[in-house]
Amino acid sequence: AGTGPGALAPDRPGGEEPAREWAVAHLWPETTRHALCTVLRSRGRTLGVLTFLRVGSRTPFDRADRAHAECVAAHIAPLLDLAARR
Repeated sequence: AGTGPGALAPDRPGGEEPAREWAVAHLWPETTRHALCTVLRSRGRTLGVLTFLRVGSRTPFDRADRAHAECVAAHIAPLLDLAARR
């Protein structure tokens, strides 16, 4: 079991309105300002993506957040895979 590297994306330029439009288009809360995504993999297969969101004036995700997200994904991916096989 394992995951791929997490993705840290820079802030989207343009301020509040483009960020709100992006969030709505992706079915995220309108107040989403930052996202961190990591791949869920088990037994060499991609199962999905785990996405963490931050809203409002919270700080962007950093490398420590990325490492934590990858650790969480590595722990839950095999469980999701096992559940899907039942």
